[in-house]
Order: sequence, then C-alpha cells, then structure tokens
Amino acid sequence: MRILFAATADIAVPTLRALSEHFEIGAVLTNTDKPGARGKALIPSAVKTEALRLGLDVLQFDHLGSEARASVSVYGCDTLLCFAYGRLFGPKFLSLFSKEALNIHPSLLPLLRGPSPIQGAILSQAKKTGISIQRIAKEMDTGDILDSLSFELKGDETTGELTEKVSLLAADLALKALGNLAQGEAVFKMQTGEPTYTSLITAQMSVLDFSKTAKELHAQIRAMHPWPKARTTYEGQTLLLTKVSGLLSEAGMDAVPESVAVGTVVAKDKQKGLGIAVKDGLLWVDRLQLEKRKEMDWRSFLNGNQAFMKAQLG
Repeated sequence: MRILFAATADIAVPTLRALSEHFEIGAVLTNTDKPGARGKALIPSAVKTEALRLGLDVLQFDHLGSEARASVSVYGCDTLLCFAYGRLFGPKFLSLFSKEALNIHPSLLPLLRGPSPIQGAILSQAKKTGISIQRIAKEMDTGDILDSLSFELKGDETTGELTEKVSLLAADLALKALGNLAQGEAVFKMQTGEPTYTSLITAQMSVLDFSKTAKELHAQIRAMHPWPKARTTYEGQTLLLTKVSGLLSEAGMDAVPESVAVGTVVAKDKQKGLGIAVKDGLLWVDRLQLEKRKEMDWRSFLNGNQAFMKAQLG
C-alpha cells in the first residue's frame, strides 16, 4: 500500500505523523499557501509544515485538473486518504488509485454530513459524536463506512477542544482501518439511518439572539469558539462571549422574573460568573471580550465596566 495523504487543516497533523511511522506515504497533497494576516508573507498549511519536517514530498495545486493528475500519478500511490483537505475530488482524479479512496469525517455518518461536523455536533446538542472512515463517493459523505468510533460528549466542549480530541482519536482509527485494508480484512458497510447535514460556519452564525433558550445559546457560544466567537452588542460596541459556565444539561436551570427583558445582565455568582436573562432562564457567562480588546474573566471585565450589571445586550 502506497498512500497519497490529502489534508490541510491542523486536525490532520497527528494522522500524518501516525501514517508516516506505519505506512508508506508516497506524497502529501495540501492546499496552496495562503497570505498571512497582513497579506504579505505566504503561510503554509499545518500539514505542509509537518510533511516537510518528516521529509515527505508535498504537492500543492489550485485546481485538481490534468496537471495535478499528472504530478500525482508519478508517485504511484494506490490508495488515497483524505482528511480536512478542502477540495472535492473528481472521478478522473479518483481513478488514479487502484485500491481505495478514503475520507476521514468527524461524525457518525450519516449524521452531520457536510463541512462543519464538529461545530454541528455541539450546535445540535448531541450527547455523543464520533469519527467515520468512509469510501469517497460521488455525493459528499455518502460512501460506505470502513470503520468508525463513537464517544460521549460532556456538554462543555468548545469546537477547539473537540477538534483536538478528534485529531488524536482519528490517528488511531486511521491506523486500524488501513491495517485491516492492507491485510485484506476490510469490511465496508452501507450507511444506515436518516442523514443530517451541516453548513459552512460563517461570521453571521455567531450573532446571539437572547430570545432563544439557554441550552441553544450555551451550545452556540461553545460551537463558535475559537472562531468566529459568539457576539452581541453592549453600548454600541461588539461584545464577544467566549466562555459559558457549567454543562449543557445545567443551562437554564436558574429562573428569572417574567418582567425582565431577555438580554439583560441580571446576576453574578462567584462560581458561575455573570447571568444573562434568556428565553427560559439564566445563561451564565465566564469570559468576555470587547472587540479589539483583551479577553477577560468575568470579574476583571466587571471591574473595568461597572455599568455592565443591569445592561441590556443585543
């Protein structure tokens, strides 16, 4: 088995390391370098940086057309493994691989198909999620499953934290699945159940609506961290709510009087932070950040913004 590993995002780096130790990687395909924050120097992907450190050949193309196919074919890879690469593969590209073309997807397919399964698991308030290794099919995320694993969610994970967990678990799962494939013991199974879908995360999805339930907002704030960060307004300024307190199951347990308008900062608690009135109770927030200012714990924020108590957000 000779593998072309196609990946771009940080989440795929542990899998690249694991593959390099146990399998033959012909080359690594990753997205082209992108301009940095100030638009000057080009920044390589995390996968490219790691691949070069490992001494692997790196391929980068703006389009996976004939030039890309010709370059890839030189490496004689019979298996494609993709993980957060960022581009779709056409049938001509997939025909380069005589054994298998596989994709690592961070969900229990057919649940949470699409580009944002990690955020989707948090937003949907799922009690568990997982990782699937699937055969690449014509329609996105519809291919047969080679292997999968599931794990419970506690209800306090952010996208950043869940991404880190998935990155480590995916590496072990990939080794197991590819080992079975190499030994001729692979068994593919059709996806079963009703599919659900995710969409690409945008900045607009980070805007908070305090007329929603505490659980919905608790999940939204966690799903939007570290990007684009959940946001509202305070005295005409953008205010980012970057961390909530407690577990999802506890959100909304503290009641507020019906006369209090949603979005009002009504309480503070040494253990829970600042309480904001929402549709069905209090949403407790632990860390906040005024745009272009430093992120702070709730005590420090309150010290610098004395009028925040009783403020109307949004």
